[in-house]
Amino acid sequence: MSTKMYKLSVATLALLAALAMLLAGSFGNRTRQCLEDPSPGDLYMARIDALRGTRTEVPVYGVMRVEEVYRDRIMAHPATHSSASKRRAYRDLEKAIADEIAYDMSRSIEIARDDLLGLHARGIIVVAKDPGA
Repeated sequence: MSTKMYKLSVATLALLAALAMLLAGSFGNRTRQCLEDPSPGDLYMARIDALRGTRTEVPVYGVMRVEEVYRDRIMAHPATHSSASKRRAYRDLEKAIADEIAYDMSRSIEIARDDLLGLHARGIIVVAKDPGA
């Protein structure tokens, strides 16, 4: 491989790495913004079992929609189904953005606003999205 081709390959890889880091940082910042300033309609993909206080041997992931936001807490409703597959939960999150999933309105999950960022840091709230953004 010529020196010119080598330099071009290295530059291309560096550019792709920088782009990946930028996108990852942007995605994380959007999650952080949703958790710092929650709004009705925000969607969270989370470990539903942990939020209900019943940690299982196999994690149970699901989508929940924020319904009400108070000064000290939020109230959310989980989707009608959840999964042990994080990949499936991500697909469900995309369906939720397109308003293609149903929520269990008879079950509520209450979370203190001060706990939201900590739950994200611990991996319990995996992703938060504002479907309107």
